[in-house]
Amino acid sequence: MDNQKIKILQVITLSSWGGAPQVVYELASGLPSEKYKVEIACGTGRGIEIMERLKEKGVLVHRIPWLKRNISPFDDLRALFALYLLIKKNKYDIVHCHTTKAGLLGRIAAKLAGVRRIYFTAHGWSFYNKHEYGWAQPLLIFLERLAAKCSRNVICVSKRNKEDAIQKKIAPESKLFLIRNGVAWKTNEDRVWARNKLQASPSEIVFGMTARLTYPKDPLFFLKAGRELAKKYKNIKFILIGDGPLLRECLDFVQTNKLKEHVIFFGEKSPDEARKLLFGMDIFVLISKFEGVPISIIEAMFAGLPVIATNVGGIGEAVVNNENGFLTDCDSLDKLIEKMELLIENPDLRRKMGEKGKEMAKTKFTLETMIQSYEKLYLSENATPRK
Repeated sequence: MDNQKIKILQVITLSSWGGAPQVVYELASGLPSEKYKVEIACGTGRGIEIMERLKEKGVLVHRIPWLKRNISPFDDLRALFALYLLIKKNKYDIVHCHTTKAGLLGRIAAKLAGVRRIYFTAHGWSFYNKHEYGWAQPLLIFLERLAAKCSRNVICVSKRNKEDAIQKKIAPESKLFLIRNGVAWKTNEDRVWARNKLQASPSEIVFGMTARLTYPKDPLFFLKAGRELAKKYKNIKFILIGDGPLLRECLDFVQTNKLKEHVIFFGEKSPDEARKLLFGMDIFVLISKFEGVPISIIEAMFAGLPVIATNVGGIGEAVVNNENGFLTDCDSLDKLIEKMELLIENPDLRRKMGEKGKEMAKTKFTLETMIQSYEKLYLSENATPRK
């Protein structure tokens, strides 16, 4: 009987497949259905196919057309009001928000609607993005502090994110919880199929990157390294899985630098599709400017790939330098190329690092552990359904 279940509303802005939407998807489909009734409130832009999958599983999805990533005072107020009406009408026991815009509007709406158990997961703080929002950093910090006052708890996906929240005085340490992202790895390895899909010959070394093609992920930096390596090595390939506003610039870069035979763009893929393609790669690269803990890196570890990534956010909690990969700097092209060359020329090192990464993923980043941790938080202090 639904009235005996704990009703949870997960709120997310939504843009595409990625870390935050995937966590929402896994929570909505993975929490025990006999104990919880989970619903979703989200925007209507890119990535809505994620929610269509949840609808197929019987999860009720509420679309809020004014809930958008871009700042728009008029639409933001309409989204706030729509969320308030939704929460007030359906009397949720728990409202759990994700991503900056949904996190701010969803928590305020839930507080106004009288919800006592309000949570927010910071998948990387908004104030990290100095490129787009440097001018607004003090405002973003103020708004995060304000929204945190509406929250029972704020969940951080890495120790680094938690430390930054404490340093910026986002919330008292007693309110901050660490719950790492987790992955349910059920993908069967089929390297032959994946290599065919990647159009890679048996002798080619394949570097892969799975990310939204945006400034924070810096796909052009990856391609610049590829341009230099292609001058020395003919048997290498660079794969980009993802879409985004920098796609056109990346395509132009490949065209200008005559890299067509070395670079393939696969566009946006679902997690299932992207995971299958990982088995055709030899090395995974992610050159982020700021992060939480990227699920793409965790997936690469499960696939047994060595990882080269920037030492930002919580990446160092997944990639241990010189053990399952290399940590580098987001502004040092020479250092990145040096690590890529080292793995090109040392197949045994690739294998050993890949095995170590798989081992670490199985102990630190399982979906079961993530869901159990969230459920423990939901049930703390005797969460019971509203009467």
